[in-house]
Amino acid sequence: MDSKTRIKRFSIIFLVLVMLTSLGSVSATGILASPGGFHLKMTAPQTYQGTLTVENIGSDTLNVTIDKKRLQMDNVNLLFSDVGIATWISVNQTNFLLAPKQKKEVQFTVNVPSNVNYYDAMGALVIRGYPLNQTTAQSNKNLPVMQVQQVPEIVVPITVGLPGQIIESLQLKEHSAPSFLFNFMTGSFVYHVKNNGTVYANMTGNIALKGWFNSHNVTFNGGVYPDDQYYMKTSWTPGIWDFGIYDAKTTIKYGRYSPTQTLTTDDTIFVFPVWLIVLIVLGVTIWVVRKKDIKSPIKIKIEKK
Repeated sequence: MDSKTRIKRFSIIFLVLVMLTSLGSVSATGILASPGGFHLKMTAPQTYQGTLTVENIGSDTLNVTIDKKRLQMDNVNLLFSDVGIATWISVNQTNFLLAPKQKKEVQFTVNVPSNVNYYDAMGALVIRGYPLNQTTAQSNKNLPVMQVQQVPEIVVPITVGLPGQIIESLQLKEHSAPSFLFNFMTGSFVYHVKNNGTVYANMTGNIALKGWFNSHNVTFNGGVYPDDQYYMKTSWTPGIWDFGIYDAKTTIKYGRYSPTQTLTTDDTIFVFPVWLIVLIVLGVTIWVVRKKDIKSPIKIKIEKK
């Protein structure tokens, strides 16, 4: 499978997670978790029981906590929530101590409810290790004590694929685009979409900018799980020869494996050229000088010998 096909079949997020999983483990300073992720194919209702190994690879005893979360990530935000797949996951031990070089196996369970109405879901086990030895610093005796503590954190993804009706449905809730730009001034385009379908949606977007004399294309991509929201953000910077009114037509194609559905939106952008401002200022200055017959304060006298 080449890289283009992978991009179509998986989102950027999932590619990163697969890379982590392929390593067999993920680590942060002082803590290690193995395997680095779980990809489950299940039916509803069904129960999966898994084992996660947590190891203290640092030199301090750690107070380890494990939280179950629903994972939401796009190119603007990273969010953890306690709804959806987070309610399917249970962990047998969510808090324990780990001495240096000590390992512990943690059992967890994924219970898929019978009334689940979507095909793809993404959760995570968030593991944090709090050092028992805390370092405090006090620069002034009249000020309260400040404690600085470095806490390693690991996110172990749990993706679940379920059987069911495949419905591809994406809603463009809102979007923003610049209405006025100068040359070399970067404008941001943000698209807020929500997946109302039952399957994961791979998205590819294109902004076709057509002006009086120039045309440009800006591309972007992303992916969103069912019942999740996603913010896609990209930008465009007009060049020196861009000016006038530009029609910006955005086309977002999406589908579980290949683009089968389309969202479109149109915006108008006025690009005012910087060089025209310079010419206007220069022209006005010359006109004022000639109008008022202003003479140069510097006189040059040339004497002939």
